[in-house]
Amino acid sequence: MDSSRNSLYHIQHRTHKVFNKEAKNDRYSSKSLLDKAFPTIPYSENKFVCIKGEKSPFDGDITYWSERNSKLYSDETSKALKRQSHTCGHCGLKMLPGEKVHLHHVNGNHQNWKAKNLLAVHESCHNYIHMSKEKS
Repeated sequence: MDSSRNSLYHIQHRTHKVFNKEAKNDRYSSKSLLDKAFPTIPYSENKFVCIKGEKSPFDGDITYWSERNSKLYSDETSKALKRQSHTCGHCGLKMLPGEKVHLHHVNGNHQNWKAKNLLAVHESCHNYIHMSKEKS
């Protein structure tokens, strides 16, 4: 979709021409059909949050970046991270940006979603926990 003919604007413009040519549509009904086909997205849908001040992933402020990245996870994982102050529930190290966070069920029951049963852990720690259970 490199060419300008394939851009969203041109697709929308072409669709508007097709809708207008139909006998049962006038320009108002074709405009309403076009609005349904190409809805406008408000700014709040983008969910972009600006970075505070002079922050950088390389400045050593691990807490700020782990809090910022916790918004990328599901509600339960995000709550577990906040409850654990953005540290791994197994090894105790801070969650670094770009690391995958897994939700571990302490008692092994995946139907139990109570807060006491859930731990946010690194992906490698989660693999280690389950490997050590298989051996014993």
